[in-house]
Amino acid sequence: MRKTVSSLLLASSLGTAAWALTPQLQLDSLHASLDTLSGNMESTLLGKDDLPLAVSGYMAFRLKNFQYSEPSPWVVDDRARTSVDAILNVNVVAMPNSYITLFTNLMFPFDLSGIYTNYLAKSPTNSPSNANNERVLFDHSTDYYASTINEELNVGVDIRAGVFGAYITAGGVIWANASPLTMWERETNPRFVWQYELFEDEKTVSTYYKEKAFKPVKEGGRAFWTNRSFGGVFANFYQLPYDMKAQFLVSQPVDADMATRDGLRMYGGMTGELEMSGSYDFRGTILHGRIAKEKIADNLTVGVNYMGVTFDKEAIYEDEFRNQWITYSENGAPTLLNTHVITADVKGNVTPKLFLMADVGVSITDSTVFVPDLKKAYSSSKEGYRSSMADPKVGLYVKAQSKYVEGWPMTAELVFFQPGFYSPYSLTNPSRFPGWRKDETYLNAGALRYSPNLAGINFKLEPSFNRGYFDFQYAQHRQIDPSQDVVMFNYRLNGRNIWEGSNSWTKHKPLFIADSGNFSGPNYVNRLGNEKFSKKGVKMYRQRGGLYGGTWEMWESFAAYENGSQAGHTEVPKHAKWSSYLSFMGGYDIGHWIGTDRNIMMTGYFALSGISTSFAPLAVSEKQSNMLLTSFYGQFEPTVAVTPTFHMVGILGLETFRSDKAYVLESVTNPFSKPTDDKPNYLYEVNSFFVKKAPINYKDFAIGLGFDWDFADRVGLHFRYKFMTHSDETVSDNDWHSHYIAAEAKAWF
Repeated sequence: MRKTVSSLLLASSLGTAAWALTPQLQLDSLHASLDTLSGNMESTLLGKDDLPLAVSGYMAFRLKNFQYSEPSPWVVDDRARTSVDAILNVNVVAMPNSYITLFTNLMFPFDLSGIYTNYLAKSPTNSPSNANNERVLFDHSTDYYASTINEELNVGVDIRAGVFGAYITAGGVIWANASPLTMWERETNPRFVWQYELFEDEKTVSTYYKEKAFKPVKEGGRAFWTNRSFGGVFANFYQLPYDMKAQFLVSQPVDADMATRDGLRMYGGMTGELEMSGSYDFRGTILHGRIAKEKIADNLTVGVNYMGVTFDKEAIYEDEFRNQWITYSENGAPTLLNTHVITADVKGNVTPKLFLMADVGVSITDSTVFVPDLKKAYSSSKEGYRSSMADPKVGLYVKAQSKYVEGWPMTAELVFFQPGFYSPYSLTNPSRFPGWRKDETYLNAGALRYSPNLAGINFKLEPSFNRGYFDFQYAQHRQIDPSQDVVMFNYRLNGRNIWEGSNSWTKHKPLFIADSGNFSGPNYVNRLGNEKFSKKGVKMYRQRGGLYGGTWEMWESFAAYENGSQAGHTEVPKHAKWSSYLSFMGGYDIGHWIGTDRNIMMTGYFALSGISTSFAPLAVSEKQSNMLLTSFYGQFEPTVAVTPTFHMVGILGLETFRSDKAYVLESVTNPFSKPTDDKPNYLYEVNSFFVKKAPINYKDFAIGLGFDWDFADRVGLHFRYKFMTHSDETVSDNDWHSHYIAAEAKAWF
């Protein structure tokens, strides 16, 4: 006899064999249990939003080879190096019902470059000399410190019901933004096809080339990432009643380690598995909050924001913090500077063709100055320090985008950052590391990135047409108050590859010269900066000339001295400086010229920029009146869609930097001439070095070829070869030629 599901369920509930009941009794009992059965069945069904468990991510294998065919002495430790690493990134999402989502992000990097067995197996924190093998690489990868710090272990929960929706996440890498003056990353530097980013989203080769070359995406998405990275706890209430939203962050100022260099009880810069591991305590706290209301006048969002960075007074008990202030600061008093930023912002479409984003706020510095007792001892008690609040400093950012002229979109950005306005995680940060309140100027300030003590306008015109497009950008900015003529400039053409090729751990630490972490060999021959206390002093404010790293960047700093006497006595001049920038970028598809419907895009980018002490419409030559630094950047990038799954890209670039106001030091053991008043060579104030004029005349060149190939479904291979040169016409020891090879295989699942 065949048993039905309903009869079995009914028999189970009654404890009686189904076939022992008459058909009528079975029907009556079934009807009486319909409500219970219906509820039981519905509890097993999934709604349209329910996915019990989902796992996604990618696996990437990367090979990079750096070889200096003509090395400079300062790259002796990086003359030739090959790194092979792999990354497994796993995103796990669990959705038990329509109201709750649990998620975690895991990243596991693997260093595949080999392992050695020697005495370091017992002493992993001892740094070996050049004569000894390493148990593991001093740097595990060109992109990460070590596996112990890059797990990217994040966990979180998303809860939603009706008009409420929020998620809370905790982990080592949290990406978030708020408003331009509190938590925001800004860079208008073009994103070329040539640079296949480590964080590229999953997309086919044809889509990747379309969005970066054939029909470029100008803003939005990961190509123009506005988020900042933090570690800690982040809560985002993305849906609240009355169209409200809010977010809160608790973190630590990892990049602003006022006290210990790398965090308390942490093995920084050590060889072995313990590198960059240990107990993190950066003696400070980051607190952030934002409350906003959406749909004001249909399309506008208005918000208020707070960003606070405060430091622990217990830092006074650390020798590294206390002694540097006592010994090298002007007043000899250890000082902590806490930052509080409060802003109000608005963004949205004022009309269908006019987008507006504005943020206005104040920055307040809360200083803690420690004073010793009668025994000259310091403490964190209330009697051991005095606190004071500085006057609020104003910051303003306005961005307007117009599409009123069909096919000719325009963007204008207006800024005013009062001297002393300091917001370390906002767009006023000139690089991917905090500006440390340093009194200095940045090339391309206002056009590509902002800095404090700045006002001006940036204008962009970005029309597109059949088979092509062009972008025009012009910017003029001026410092509000005079500041030291210390100038920093970014190597845009080859800087990222120089940074990747360096084995120096200090490339991650902008407090130190980028090449100072190598074990041996001479350093880069730098132009003079503000050399007072350049190697010692209060580390937060050191301004020694030379190379500085960040994240995928390489910068150089120097002071623009007017004469050898100023350089010899480290008397840095001060001016209210101007920053000018002009760029043109265009692309045209020439495929139809040769009778093919495949894309063959010719893209060119050219830029002129400069820093001067008076207004200059264009920065063309360092010989212009009052010009401190000029730069030319040119890059030609052809891209070809060979097949729908195989595309090729090339690069041909030239970047120059020129300044007639730079000097170097030379030892008295090999004097170039006796210093006299009528020659631009003067005795350095510590009587151990001479000063020699050495104008900056750098030429960086690059040529390369690469391809991107989808050789299987959701699996791609990305290859780049680049030949680079650097020429310093004044200091030939800094010249080098280098070969760079990168290959990445990436599989998505």
